[in-house]
Amino acid sequence: MSFEIYYFTGTGNSLAMARDIAERTNGKLIFISAVMNKQSIKTDANSIGIVFPAYMAHLYGIPLIVERFIKKLEDVGSKYIFAVCICGGLENFNGLPALKNLGKIIKSKGGKLSAEFSIKLPMNTMDYSHIPLPVDQNQETMFINCNNKIEVIYRCITNGEKNKYKIIKSLLNWVMSPMYRMLQKLYLIELKKYSKEPKDTNLKYYELMPLTDKSIYADEKCNGCAICAKVCPVQNIKMIENKPVWQHHCEMCLACVEWCPKKAIHHCWRVEGKDYHHPDVKISEMLK
Repeated sequence: MSFEIYYFTGTGNSLAMARDIAERTNGKLIFISAVMNKQSIKTDANSIGIVFPAYMAHLYGIPLIVERFIKKLEDVGSKYIFAVCICGGLENFNGLPALKNLGKIIKSKGGKLSAEFSIKLPMNTMDYSHIPLPVDQNQETMFINCNNKIEVIYRCITNGEKNKYKIIKSLLNWVMSPMYRMLQKLYLIELKKYSKEPKDTNLKYYELMPLTDKSIYADEKCNGCAICAKVCPVQNIKMIENKPVWQHHCEMCLACVEWCPKKAIHHCWRVEGKDYHHPDVKISEMLK
């Protein structure tokens, strides 16, 4: 079985996981952004892996670029497709809704999400205060559990096995649906605020998310190094008069914030004074 492992990342979490899977399967590692200029995406691999972070799981769950990528994939019906969702909170409440939505998108293309996995790693904001249930924030524990999970994923996908969330977890997702709908309204209010759009705007999630970069700014510590523009996976930052200017087609990965060497970039969602990117990912890998 030949593998292609596609990933999208801001902190390096998804890159680190996708890289581990690619190395174990002797697969090809591909950054989703690197193929998005194509009108359609063809692959000779008979197994496709998609590694991505959960975004607002109860509202939508997957980065918009991941959806656009899937819609460009050709001949998905003949492929063994698996996905790994990286989430910072509780996997059942973040990974599961995101993976279910991803499965629907793949199904709309005539394919099937045969195996789905979630891995908990530190959030890019490092803020767990909004999660109503206790969440283990010990990074060492997260990385140990993560390595164990990668081994489980490897065994499953190399055998071409189907692996879905167990029925009891799926039922939990269904039971929680009313709460998710309530959270959706709260998330949309937040998106409108960070997009600096009127409260009564009719813009939807798809339209608001790219505009949230209106709440990102660089302070006086910015030295014009342009690292932010180089790590941005969708070329959303232009350097004008030696300062970054966001172009409002943001994917909200916060790569610009987390990788700024001067800690000069700020966003309302990010906890001030805290930063995170995966310890095993180098800036040179992000710049590729």
